[in-house]
Amino acid sequence: MAVDELERTFDRMVEKGSITSRKTADRKLYGLMPFVVGMYEQQVDRLTKDFAGDVRLYLEGEYGDEMCRTKIPQLRTIPVRQSIATPEKFSVSSYDDIRNIIENAGDQLGVINCICRQTRNAIGKSCTKTDLHEACIVFRWHADGFLRRGIGRSITKDEALAILDKAQEAGLVLQPANTQRPLGLCCCCGDCCGILTTVKRYPRPAELYASNYYAEIDPELCTGCEICISKCQLDAITIPDDVAVVDLDRCIGCGNCVACCESNASQLRKKEIETVPPERASDLYMKIMAKKVSG
Repeated sequence: MAVDELERTFDRMVEKGSITSRKTADRKLYGLMPFVVGMYEQQVDRLTKDFAGDVRLYLEGEYGDEMCRTKIPQLRTIPVRQSIATPEKFSVSSYDDIRNIIENAGDQLGVINCICRQTRNAIGKSCTKTDLHEACIVFRWHADGFLRRGIGRSITKDEALAILDKAQEAGLVLQPANTQRPLGLCCCCGDCCGILTTVKRYPRPAELYASNYYAEIDPELCTGCEICISKCQLDAITIPDDVAVVDLDRCIGCGNCVACCESNASQLRKKEIETVPPERASDLYMKIMAKKVSG
């Protein structure tokens, strides 16, 4: 096959969302993608009902189980901004600070529709948590790839932070890629998110997440208002005897219960051992593959 024919074939595969590409100053690069996060997200704005149904079955079955097997997640959870409004309580690492992530995301930012909410809509259901559909923020060359194909729109850093404020109001979980230099960040709910709905099926979802925080509720301050229950996407909070209790096997430290607590009963606590994410996506996937090989 001639090089120019091969390039045309690769470009068609990029358009279909089966591989990825990246342009540098002097050449064009092509690369493989996993199904999730990867090929699936590339189908945004062109889902069919049949494909959406197949994806849900796949995520709820063999793929979801395999994705969780290594306990090394592709995404991680970072606290919403208002939950760490008093940083003197603990130091917040740069990779857990949403403002730092946005400020260092480079010059190219974009926002695309949430593929998970589109999937739920395609199978005839709707999200009960939010009507925010432009909820996936992409950075650097990853943003360039979507925008070159006419998917999503370019945004400023201030616009990105405004979207994240809306996500917090809805009680959504902030999930950047599990690296120190993420290429994207999702605003996720327990209704639609393929990853959240997958891990919720397990008895101890917290084991399957990369997070450096957990929530704790002061029983002396809790009024039993139940607002935190509606904001928790992992069903980690119950209210026996009129006082909220956090199940640490389910809490992933998103901070939404802290941000909505009017009595200041809910607070984030930092884990004794901090989990440092891999530096880049290639480091993350090599770590996942090494764990798969070793069992």
